[in-house]
Amino acid sequence: MTHDDDHDLDEATLHAYVDGQLDPARAAAVADRLLRHPRAAQQVLAWREQRESLQALHREWLDEPIPPRLTAALRPEAANAPRWPRAWAAALLLTVGVGAGLAGGWGGHAWWHAKQEAVERASAEAAARAAGRDPSVPDYVRDAAIAHAVYQPEQRHPVEVGADQADHLIQWLSKRLGQPLHAPVLRDYGWKLVGGRLLPAGDDAAPGAPLARAQFMYENETGERFTLYVSTGARSPEAPVAFRLTRRVEAGQTTRSLYWIDGTLAYALSGNFDEKRLRILADLVHARIGMADRLPVKPPAS
Repeated sequence: MTHDDDHDLDEATLHAYVDGQLDPARAAAVADRLLRHPRAAQQVLAWREQRESLQALHREWLDEPIPPRLTAALRPEAANAPRWPRAWAAALLLTVGVGAGLAGGWGGHAWWHAKQEAVERASAEAAARAAGRDPSVPDYVRDAAIAHAVYQPEQRHPVEVGADQADHLIQWLSKRLGQPLHAPVLRDYGWKLVGGRLLPAGDDAAPGAPLARAQFMYENETGERFTLYVSTGARSPEAPVAFRLTRRVEAGQTTRSLYWIDGTLAYALSGNFDEKRLRILADLVHARIGMADRLPVKPPAS
């Protein structure tokens, strides 16, 4: 972003753009900048929706006619009426108005936060759809599928650390992710560990979570491969384990991923074969990791 971009997309300018306070030429320039900066555009859309929602709040009250009893009090013949009923009515209206204001204030406060969360959620979903992603699928699953598509075809350098250094690999990745990890042994099912690698965390990493993820790669005798991607900082660690399926097409090749959360770790198992085989592997991997969790674990090397 250039210096001019920074100036045209500062917060004060964007608020003025939303409120219609910019002259046509300046507004057109800001609109042109927004086309090239999706995040700023999403923020503008969110502010505009909030503004329209606030303007619509209780708008129907303004369109209602004034009650006859109030217009009657303004007529000249009412001037000689005893003062105390009007004073009492004014006090009552004031009391009711203050009470309604307090209730509306607290209710509006809760409404505002709920609306803001809904707008942010809708903006995130809109951004995901605009980028061609399913907003119901966590970003780490997309990252897992991409990492699988990138490294699965590699023949010379499919992993950073090979299976001949499995103990070092697991301790190294456990230390970097801050959690004890396991690479399940699957030789009795025809799959051997090729090795693994360290990968960067994406934008969806939870606050304070390690900025790293792990990928383990397995291969069978026919050369087929699958990868197990592990992420920390799961946002719903208390949720029961539930397997969900997604698929992604990269360079004409379909990668299916089964993903789940178990405790504070999130997993995505990716392969280029059918759903039935993938589900069998996911069940097996999940069971073997559960068995490993019940065994004594070596602390990560310092």
